[in-house]
Amino acid sequence: MYESVLQNALQLPRQLKEELVAELRAAIFEEMAARPAEEPSRCPRCGHAHVVSKGHGRDGGRRWLCRGCGRTFSAGTAGVLALSRLGADAWSAYVEGMVEGLSLRKLAKRCGVCLKTSWYMRMRVCSVMESRLAPFRCDPGTSVQIDEKYPNESLSGNRDRARVKMPREPHANGHGVTKRGLSKLKACVLTGVNDLGDCFCRLVGRGRAGIEQVRAGIEGVPLAGAVVSTDELSSYVSPLSAAGALAHNRFNSKTAGEDELGMVNALHSRMESFLAPFNGVSTRRLPLYLSWFCWEEQARRSDATRLGMLAPQVANGTTDLRIRAMWDEPQPFFDEYWGGRVWADEIDLDDLYEPAFVSTVV
Repeated sequence: MYESVLQNALQLPRQLKEELVAELRAAIFEEMAARPAEEPSRCPRCGHAHVVSKGHGRDGGRRWLCRGCGRTFSAGTAGVLALSRLGADAWSAYVEGMVEGLSLRKLAKRCGVCLKTSWYMRMRVCSVMESRLAPFRCDPGTSVQIDEKYPNESLSGNRDRARVKMPREPHANGHGVTKRGLSKLKACVLTGVNDLGDCFCRLVGRGRAGIEQVRAGIEGVPLAGAVVSTDELSSYVSPLSAAGALAHNRFNSKTAGEDELGMVNALHSRMESFLAPFNGVSTRRLPLYLSWFCWEEQARRSDATRLGMLAPQVANGTTDLRIRAMWDEPQPFFDEYWGGRVWADEIDLDDLYEPAFVSTVV
């Protein structure tokens, strides 16, 4: 039967073959989303842990009742497909194009959506990637290297919907920072990698990392019994000691060898190459792109193809991202630098000069 179906498909014109392939991929994607899931441990709406079985829905799938909010849900509730008006064909085409590295405009054209929808779909896929990241492994004696990366702060986005006004002149494509060194105009991303290939990347603040930023960056990372290597930044000493690191080796970042900080430096190089095509990622969206990068690092070590990993994850994945909430999301660490500054369009001349002088100027 398979051979006869294949022979009939090969006799079709090229356009019909492409349409057939697209429909088959959409059917496979939709079938993945319809697979029965294991009994959930929490409610996808409120997060309550007490859920009980509540029969079956019209489609035959199992349903559960949350004792916290009193609402029923199924395996598809809060799923990417369940919360989208687009069909499985559009999502399967988008996932395939995202794996191919297509731009937002090309993805929008392929899926028949507008540019804003294409961007929102990317954010939702990144959210699914974030939820599917494998935990950072750290057995006793594991070698871990931690260092900071300082991308330029980017305030890009729709300024008409932003909570705050633009406090400075716009920078072209994420560039334009004129201050030398590690100024407050740079975001701080704490990165770590172990000899097993696991990594983490977390946005922790702006400017040079302090003790609180390092503590926030390694929170939840099991470093007990690990041999940790960092640069000579003193902010690492106290947090790593509290985390139970077996040893803390400090090296000069300029003279450190390959076996000292080579793994984390290579991670930084791959991160730069990954972020470069986006021409300046907005700082408030940077955590999602860092999750995307960590997912790519995870997929790089897998024997499965990236499409073979991502398609079922998106089909069965859940996300809590909402477009309006993303519009209203504030800039991270904004008040630490911009909050106490007076902007040029808010200066009142009467507060700076005597009334007699102002009358002569105005």
